[in-house]
Amino acid sequence: MRKVVVAILSVLLVSTLLFAQGRGERDAQYPTKGIQFIVPYAAGGGTDSLMRLLAKAMEDELGQSVTIVNKAGGLGQVGLTELARAKSDGYTIGALSNLDHILVLFTSDNVSYDYDSLEYLGAINTTANIMYANTKNTGFTSVEQMLSYAKQNPGRLTVSISGKTHLAEVALLEQATGITLTPVMQSSGNDSLKAILGGHVDLAVMDKNFVAQVEGQGVVPLAAFSDERVVPVTDVPTFHELGYNIATETYRVMVAPKGTPAEICTLLTETIKKVSSTDEFIEKMRNMSENYRFLDAEQVKARLDNDYRAVEKLLEEVPGAFN
Repeated sequence: MRKVVVAILSVLLVSTLLFAQGRGERDAQYPTKGIQFIVPYAAGGGTDSLMRLLAKAMEDELGQSVTIVNKAGGLGQVGLTELARAKSDGYTIGALSNLDHILVLFTSDNVSYDYDSLEYLGAINTTANIMYANTKNTGFTSVEQMLSYAKQNPGRLTVSISGKTHLAEVALLEQATGITLTPVMQSSGNDSLKAILGGHVDLAVMDKNFVAQVEGQGVVPLAAFSDERVVPVTDVPTFHELGYNIATETYRVMVAPKGTPAEICTLLTETIKKVSSTDEFIEKMRNMSENYRFLDAEQVKARLDNDYRAVEKLLEEVPGAFN
């Protein structure tokens, strides 16, 4: 009997060692070939530039090529459709912009993936849009002045926007403050800049990078749509600190197809954290006017969940917010 027990224990021990060795070999083997990195926006844009910086750093760390493939269209829908359908083996990953991703899921037709079709790996940046005012048209130099006028003149103020994200920010501002603005859709941030500089609109929602371009031209930044002040325009207050719970910060999230093995996802998250947290990488981001903030898989999923619920609540309370 004792010999039988010893034999069984020996078999179990060998099996355990072989399993551990095999798992270790599998973990050590990945990646054994190049990785395709889908960016669902056109080449040359902010997301593309940041992801190219990240991909190069990941190549150096992983010892395999990480090739950017641009699949633009539909606020990221085209690229994410391909990513969601890709084989979940760790050799196809991608990126998305938080609000674009959520707005597509809520407002676009024929979306073949859903919120749970992806594994969320992490994020490395944060940025925010800013509300600007044409002082020649309005005389506004503060949010309080703008709100006071808007409450007395519903719909009178025009605000230039250039996408659904900006439309969501205007809708959230209206919801939080009880005002009504008249959005004027433009095809790009540069077109919004031209519109407000030319006095064709009273207000504009644009990226923080336009602060330097409007200085001394009769246009002033009023507040940022963020929880905390945004580098490098830290002299611009946030709507949150002014007492309005409006924070629509933009961040790019690295993702993989649903079902990608947990050990591969963990390795990718750890790699992203390691390569992005160096002084050299952060300095390169700063030179691109990008603010570094790392979120791991759990943190970024929690942040996305909050954004998702905020948009969901907005649409429940204001069904036509994106019409």
